[in-house]
This record gives sequence, C-alpha cells and structure tokens, in this order.
Amino acid sequence: MTSEQSKKLKIGQRVAWHDSETDLGTVEAIDWSGVKIVWANGKEQFLHHNNMGEIKTATP
Repeated sequence: MTSEQSKKLKIGQRVAWHDSETDLGTVEAIDWSGVKIVWANGKEQFLHHNNMGEIKTATP
C-alpha cells in the first residue's frame, strides 16, 4: 500500500501482510507519522506511512 492509502486506513480495519490469509492484523491507531497494527499472533507493530509497501487491506 502507498503512503496515501495508509493515511486513509481506519481504526479497526483489517490488514494483511502480502495478501496472506494467515498473517492478519487490525489497525489500532493512526497518527500523522504512521499506523499501529496489532497482529493476530499478539505482536504490535508501528509502521511509518511510507513503509507500508508490504501491507494490504484484508478482504472480509
């Protein structure tokens, strides 16, 4: 996803790593610099908007 797409994410939205059906996460927070994702395995990750190239919006 591009930086512009990342900035349009909403809290609670589901995302995936590389379109994976098993590496899923939920957007927990968004600010001017990036996005906090809580992954299904319990890990939390903060990614800057310009580093979201590996993230895709998950299909419901």
